[in-house]
Amino acid sequence: MSHIPPRKTKPDDKERRFYVSAPSSCYLQLQQEAVQRGTDLWTLGGAVLRSWLEAGCPDLGFQAQPPEQPSSPPPSSSPLAHDQGAGQ
Repeated sequence: MSHIPPRKTKPDDKERRFYVSAPSSCYLQLQQEAVQRGTDLWTLGGAVLRSWLEAGCPDLGFQAQPPEQPSSPPPSSSPLAHDQGAGQ
């Protein structure tokens, strides 16, 4: 029967290749950029992902949409607003 191996204090951090999905135009741009930098697509892609992770995974290129403003102001929570309407 096999057992669960103990955790390593410093596991190996091996280079690994994996697939990502992107439009053809993005793939081509990254490939061209890799050539201009004297490296290959895998290495450049990994460096870009690593930099993004080290930066805390910022939302690059995305801007949060401002919250929609209601078409009418919210009702007042002031007791005076309720009293004035009741006296009419």
